[in-house]
Amino acid sequence: MVLAKDASDGILQRKTKEFAEHLDDFLTELSESLRSGTYEPDPLLSFGIPKGTSGEVRTLHIPSIRDRVVERAVVNTITHRADLAMSPCSFAYRTGIGTDDAVDHLARLRDTGYRYVLRTDIEDYFPNLSIEDALAILSPIAGCPRTIDLIRLIARPRRARGERRTRNRGISQGSCLSPLLANLALTDVDRAMGDAGYGYARFADDIVICSPHEPDLLEALELLDSLLTPRGLRLNQEKTAMTSFDEGFCYLGTDFSRSFPPVDPRHDIKGRPDPDQVVYVGRDGARVHISQNRLIVDGADGLPQVSIPRRAVSRIVLTGAVGLSSGARSWALYNDIDVIFLSRHGGYLGQLAGPRSTASARRLLTQASFATDDDARLPLARAIVRAKMRHQVSVLHRTGRRSRGSGVETPCTTIRQLAADAEQAADVDELMGLEGAASTAYFSCLSGLVPPEVAFDGRSRRPPKDLANAALSYAYAILLAECTGALLAAGLEPSLGVLHASTDKRPSLSLDLMEEFRPLLVDRTVLSLLRSKRLRPEHATTSPDGEGVWLNSKGKKTLVDGYEATLQRQVKGAMPGFSGTWRRHIHHGAQLLGRAITEPGYEWTGASWR
Repeated sequence: MVLAKDASDGILQRKTKEFAEHLDDFLTELSESLRSGTYEPDPLLSFGIPKGTSGEVRTLHIPSIRDRVVERAVVNTITHRADLAMSPCSFAYRTGIGTDDAVDHLARLRDTGYRYVLRTDIEDYFPNLSIEDALAILSPIAGCPRTIDLIRLIARPRRARGERRTRNRGISQGSCLSPLLANLALTDVDRAMGDAGYGYARFADDIVICSPHEPDLLEALELLDSLLTPRGLRLNQEKTAMTSFDEGFCYLGTDFSRSFPPVDPRHDIKGRPDPDQVVYVGRDGARVHISQNRLIVDGADGLPQVSIPRRAVSRIVLTGAVGLSSGARSWALYNDIDVIFLSRHGGYLGQLAGPRSTASARRLLTQASFATDDDARLPLARAIVRAKMRHQVSVLHRTGRRSRGSGVETPCTTIRQLAADAEQAADVDELMGLEGAASTAYFSCLSGLVPPEVAFDGRSRRPPKDLANAALSYAYAILLAECTGALLAAGLEPSLGVLHASTDKRPSLSLDLMEEFRPLLVDRTVLSLLRSKRLRPEHATTSPDGEGVWLNSKGKKTLVDGYEATLQRQVKGAMPGFSGTWRRHIHHGAQLLGRAITEPGYEWTGASWR
């Protein structure tokens, strides 16, 4: 990669050419110096490039080819771990996240009532940031103290050729390691702003804060300044201004107003989201059958309501009293088309799965042995719980607060502490207790972040007591079916759990796989639908016995549309070396879970927020 970038203009630098001609010798020598601890970075090469159209010059400090190889190796090794620690409101220098995502985030905040805006940036950020702030975030997750020592060595201020003075802080602009460290150094600031409940977005050192209440912005400015000052940083006063979406402003090249840019519910869906379709049928008395190479859905009156080429169907979800013909059943089984069965109220009943499973006797025996070995499964169970808690905090940070009285700081702090406790949990029972405590804090906070007309008093199920819980339960059932199908395709037995105890009564491993995807996919979707008022109180109905609340047909359609839009989003960077829709990420997640179960030494980390 380093050689390719150097040659991108068609010319190799002299040192690079020498390196390429004696590549094996150079790499062997470099490896030995790193292993022995004798490696020392070379002086930097300094040159200037124009900064915008103002005539200013930005000075870059470029490492030697030898040092760039080391830096690139470090970046490739730690990027995913570092990304797991970063805020969901940080949008620069991250694989699969960029300006479009920041713009979409701000547009969603605007449409949920965050009218008032504070724009600011950090003055001379790269030359003044502290490397130690970045390493403090990275050290607990890097996995190797020597890696931290190496990063400190190659990132520390050092002399550039032709310059008399050596920097005493900051990082070099021109190093591939610099953007990663720059993001990490502000992670604690991002967390504090998110904990305070502000609508917040940061692109490198360019910051926007939104709030439903204008006085909040002055408090936010004071908080931000108090967080930056001890780090030797300060805000650029000339670029700090309060405005609103009504007045309009420009951020990252986009002009914002009270209605522009519009929120696109299908943000990040490129072209056709998928060559296949998921068919949902939920009207009592409907019947699904095959005729002339098409999937036909008849209504209760026997008249065709939907006709789809069967080659375009990837799965079928049937809710309630819906019939499935023997021909459709045989076609689904023969062609590996999952057919999911849900109760009228959204409970998961089971599914038909074809013969695509790659399970082998050896793999199943290994999985069974792992599931019954408490010592072996505990580290993976810890990682599953910590991943879920990490995403719960991200949901709270991205959602913010509905009013000044809806605080998210205490639940975020509580969940992070419980995640730290989970790392030391002595057994799975203790882990489950910590997970339950985190979920209680999380849902108690969420109940204050939905519109006032939506009753939501925390999580309730069997039966759900309100619209929000009815939507969550229905979407969780669909997600459970997705995860079960993904595990079968990965050659795993869904009933043999890691965090959840193995049993014939439920797909325990499916529940394990879906834990991190609950907040990542379902909770954020339901919250978005509620806060944008696409899912409204009239979409719920009280059960005949008066004990529960269920989604009606319009509510189910609204939820399914939102859920599918989420799962069809194209995502990059959430899992190392993988890109695709969230649905494909679930399948890839099942494969990675299989590796953690069957390959000793493989460390499962979960997905990053995207």
